Amino acid sequence: MADIKKYSSNNIVDYVKNYMQSEEKEIVDLTCKLINARTENPPGDEILAVRIVEDFFQSLQIPYKIFEKTKNRANIVGYIGGRGERPFAPTLLVACHLDVVPAGDDWKRNPFEAWIENGRIYGRGSSDNKGQMASMMAVSKFLKENESKLKGQFILAGVADEERGSTLGLEYLLNECGIRADFAIIPDVAHNMQLIDVTEKGTLFLEITSHGKQAHGSRPEMGINAIWNMIPLLERIKHLKFQKTSHPLHTPPTLNLGSIHSGTSPNIVPAICKAQLDIRYLPDDLGDNIINDIKNIIREAETQYSPARFDLKIISNQMPTAVPINNPLVELISKHTLSILGTKPQPKGMSGATVTKQLIQKGITAVGFGPGDETEAHATNESISIKELVDFAKIMALIALDILS
Repeated sequence: MADIKKYSSNNIVDYVKNYMQSEEKEIVDLTCKLINARTENPPGDEILAVRIVEDFFQSLQIPYKIFEKTKNRANIVGYIGGRGERPFAPTLLVACHLDVVPAGDDWKRNPFEAWIENGRIYGRGSSDNKGQMASMMAVSKFLKENESKLKGQFILAGVADEERGSTLGLEYLLNECGIRADFAIIPDVAHNMQLIDVTEKGTLFLEITSHGKQAHGSRPEMGINAIWNMIPLLERIKHLKFQKTSHPLHTPPTLNLGSIHSGTSPNIVPAICKAQLDIRYLPDDLGDNIINDIKNIIREAETQYSPARFDLKIISNQMPTAVPINNPLVELISKHTLSILGTKPQPKGMSGATVTKQLIQKGITAVGFGPGDETEAHATNESISIKELVDFAKIMALIALDILS
C-alpha cells in the first residue's frame, strides 16, 4: 500500500474536493441516464445500463471488457492503471450493481424517468445502486487523468443480477471470468457513509419435509397427517439454542420460519408438508453445528411421533465473514471520510448477506461502504442526495490514490 502520508496533505485533499465538486453535474446526469435505463430484475436487461457505461469508458479511452453469461444480462469491467507488478502494486475493485428491483406502485412520477427535487435525485435505482455507480464513474475519470501516478490498478465493475443472487453478476465474474483484486469496496450498504460493513452473519437456508400418508379427510385415522407432525417439530426448532449468542458488532442470531407448503384440499389428509427456515448465525459459530443440532431434534421427533418421518435439505450455507476493524482498508475509509465529512464511520456487522461475502471467500479484503439511506432502497419514490454522491466521489478518489499510488 502507498505511503498514506504522501496523500493526506491539505493540497491533495483540496484538489480532490474541487475536482469532484466540478463533476457534480456529470454525476447527476449519469445517475439520471442510468435510472432511465430500465433494468428491473426480473428480467434484468442490464445491457441497457452497460451501454451507458461503455460510452463513458470509450470517451475517456478507459480499457474495458463486457462479460455476458446470458443474453442481455451483461457486466462491464473497466481498468485504470496497473503499471506496477503484483504483489507490490495492489488492485482495488469497486463493484456497483446495475439491476434494480421492480418499481411497484404509488410513485409520484414515472420511476424510470429520473427527476430532481430539493437536492435529491428520484427514480428506481437512485440509491440502490445507480447513483453510486455514477459517482464511481466520476472517480474513474479522475483516476484516468492521473493514471501516470498509479502503480496499482483500479477496477470498476458494473454488475448484473445482484438483486436475485449475483449468479449472472459478481459470482460469475469471480468464478468464471478471472476477476481478482487485493481490496474491494462495495457501495451497496446505504448508511449515509456513517458505517462500514466489516462483518456479516452466516446465512443458512434449510428445507424440512414431513412425510405422511394420504387418506380421505373423513377417515384421518387411515392416513398420516404430514402437517400435524410438522407442527411440534417446528415448535422444537423454534427454541434452538445457538452456541454463540453475542458479538460486539452484531445483533443476536436469528431463526425465521419463512414458508410452509402443504395440502391440496380440506378433505384430503396431506402426505407432504415442506417448511423453509432462514437462520442467521454469528461469526465464531459454525453452520455445521446448527445443522447437526437440527438433525438431532428431527431424530427425537421421529422417535416420539412415530411413524412420523422427516427429511432435511440444506439449500445454502454461507459462512460468516469478517475483516478486522484495524485493517488498512477500514482505516483508510475512516481517515478520508473524516477529511471530507468531519466524522468517522463506525464498523458495523450486517445481518443480511451482500456480495462482500463472495469476495472475502475468494481471499479479497472487502468491506461495504457507501452513500444513501437504507430506508430508500426498494421503496416507492426512491431517492438519494446529490451532495452525498459528490462527497462519496471525493472520499473514494482519496482512498484510491492512497492504495494505488
